[in-house]
Amino acid sequence: MKRFLRFFISKQFLLNIAAIVVVWILIIQLDKWYLKSTTNFGQNIEVPSFYKIHLDDLDEFVKDKNLKYAIVDSVYLDDWPKGTVCWQYPRPTDSSGMGIKEGRTVELSVVPMSPKMVCVPRVTDMSKRMGETTLNSLGIKTKVSYKPHPYAPGFIMEQLLNGKPIDSGVFVPKGSRIELVVSKGNSGEATPLPNVVGLTIKEAQQRFSTLALTVHPECEGCVTEEEIMNAVITRQNPAGGESVTVAAGTTVTVWGTKGGL
Repeated sequence: MKRFLRFFISKQFLLNIAAIVVVWILIIQLDKWYLKSTTNFGQNIEVPSFYKIHLDDLDEFVKDKNLKYAIVDSVYLDDWPKGTVCWQYPRPTDSSGMGIKEGRTVELSVVPMSPKMVCVPRVTDMSKRMGETTLNSLGIKTKVSYKPHPYAPGFIMEQLLNGKPIDSGVFVPKGSRIELVVSKGNSGEATPLPNVVGLTIKEAQQRFSTLALTVHPECEGCVTEEEIMNAVITRQNPAGGESVTVAAGTTVTVWGTKGGL
């Protein structure tokens, strides 16, 4: 036991302990020096806000800031300026309270210069509420107008873009506004019924649309939609005239001849 205790207080043991301590101190100091020289240990640079900086101005913006940037994503935002930064990581120091090291790359997302295109679905014959929900879920805005019609009220009769019918499957910019023409039933109000004999079916539709009347075309020999629209009307029911009136929402049947023959 005495020999064991003598070993722990011997000169050789104490020298070994001292050597171990010195080596550990050297390792720690070398590690600190390495980390500081290779990782900028302890350095703290404020992160600026890149929000709403335009793509063309980014290089100039980071020129004197010892920072790098990388555009990693694009995000469509209707209410954000096109071509500008809408997201960054790390976040700005003034909001996060954290800085970064010199040379660190800041990741950015930008709003594309061109709007996102979305496919228009068919919403005619849907209820007003369902049609609006369907279009709004795709980022398409809606405008509602009402038109007398003998059908049950509240259903979509037409879908229009810039006043013209738009078919399903057509791509439009996200945020476009489509007008939904909704039936409000037969109001019983009187409206003039002009004589459209001699006009094309397309011209009759345009004229009747301002009078809350609906056209039902018939064209013998017509095959395509274009042939029907360009057919010349030879007869209509009810017959129209200068002093003729009918209830708003009435459907007028017209018979056309292909090519006006």
